[in-house]
Amino acid sequence: MRKPKKTTGRGRPVKDAGERLVQVAVRFPPALLAEVDAIRDGRKDGADRSAVVRELVVAGIEARGRARK
Repeated sequence: MRKPKKTTGRGRPVKDAGERLVQVAVRFPPALLAEVDAIRDGRKDGADRSAVVRELVVAGIEARGRARK
């Protein structure tokens, strides 16, 4: 009788729950997407569109918090 092969996991290692990012699908009108892309293109750090959108959301939330005080 053969011994079963020991299999190794494929792909990326699993991250802890605190490190995972939740995917959120958002639809943008073409004009708004063009503005996001213009911000991205003006940056020198090579940030991708997703990073720029995340930063804009954070900035909007912080601005809203300051406006409520």
